[in-house]
Amino acid sequence: MEFTALIVKSVILVSFLSSQGSSYYVNVNLAVMETHHMGNEIAAFDISFTAIKEHIIGDHEHSKPTDEMILDAGYPAENHDVVTDDGYILRLHRIPHDAGGTYNRTRPVVFLQHGLLSSSADWVVTGPGKALAFLLSDQGYDVWMGNYRGNTYSQQHVNQDIDKKTYWAFSWDEIAEQDLPTMLSHMMEVTGQDTFYYIGHSMGTLTYYTACNYHHWIQNATRLMVGYGAHTAVPHITSPVFKMLAYFANNLRWISDNFGVNKFLPSNWLIQWWASEVCTVEMISQRICGNVLFLVGGYNKNEMNNTMLPYLLGHVPAGTSVRNMLHYGQSVNTGAWAGYDCGSDQLNLRRWNSTRPPTYKYDVITAPVALFWAENDWLVVPEDEAALAEKLPNMVLNQRVDEDAYTHLDFLWGMHNVEKVYGPTMELMEKY
Repeated sequence: MEFTALIVKSVILVSFLSSQGSSYYVNVNLAVMETHHMGNEIAAFDISFTAIKEHIIGDHEHSKPTDEMILDAGYPAENHDVVTDDGYILRLHRIPHDAGGTYNRTRPVVFLQHGLLSSSADWVVTGPGKALAFLLSDQGYDVWMGNYRGNTYSQQHVNQDIDKKTYWAFSWDEIAEQDLPTMLSHMMEVTGQDTFYYIGHSMGTLTYYTACNYHHWIQNATRLMVGYGAHTAVPHITSPVFKMLAYFANNLRWISDNFGVNKFLPSNWLIQWWASEVCTVEMISQRICGNVLFLVGGYNKNEMNNTMLPYLLGHVPAGTSVRNMLHYGQSVNTGAWAGYDCGSDQLNLRRWNSTRPPTYKYDVITAPVALFWAENDWLVVPEDEAALAEKLPNMVLNQRVDEDAYTHLDFLWGMHNVEKVYGPTMELMEKY
């Protein structure tokens, strides 16, 4: 038995190390300099940083940074770096006007926020005429795209000596309390606009609703909130990744051994097991069974342009913390929309000033909300979406995408999104 256990541990270690992938550098050119009460020197980060990408096609052609993809498409691109109160440096991308257009401070502002394990690249990677950011720019919007802490574009901190454990000790609580308001307030300051449209996918909706509990000005400034694959609590999730996280949520030793200690880095054997549970022949043939994001969100051959797959795999997964993934696991177990449970009364008192994490409220989400949901969504099943829709106080639309096989990731890259999702979204925005 001891010999077998040693072999298993050795295999896990080798798999874990081999899952790290290769690193590459993303150039950082700061468009906006920030001062900060923590005394940071932003200039220290104006050259480059190393971004680790797992299970991707690593050449530059398939993993160009968001701003470079925007410029290649003929649109203007801006990079804005901001700093949260707790010292995380976040990168925003902006398309200030359409191709061939000019700056105009009267253009309505729209903020696009990516979901779990994703980045701003989601909104541009499929190109002009298809990607939502370009469509909105063509319609006259000033388009901003956020990047949450820990992803490809937001992996720096003002404290250059911060240890990994401290850096990665966050979940969507801190993202909602710190990241989103910091980015939104910066966007409003730069544009001079006091209102905005908000479009979020996946965790980009969860963090908006949670941020409304911390910062009431957000819902007051929102002209319309549009949610793709929107959710708060997800007790009926079918994704094998989160079902396993939920099962082992209280076994932190096992989690750290197999999912990573700080940054979410699942071992190869886990990815292979998840793949064995859900992968179809089509998924195997497209070589996406090794990508954890597709194992989280599913795959739909009806909406996937196979020639785009190398580019999509070049940008996902974009990174997050183990704690953030565990927070989702807690939601599966409790069925609650609540703060991260630190695991003991003492730790919860330190984080929340209470022995229990807070339960978030729906009645503060007063902005008009439109929801688009999918029948075949592994992360947000129809039952959980319906529970959310019932609790929102100002829902103006709750629309099922007209395709039975439509999945969580199709909201980003689906070939028929212009007519099924993006077109209806822009028509609704004109009314607000």
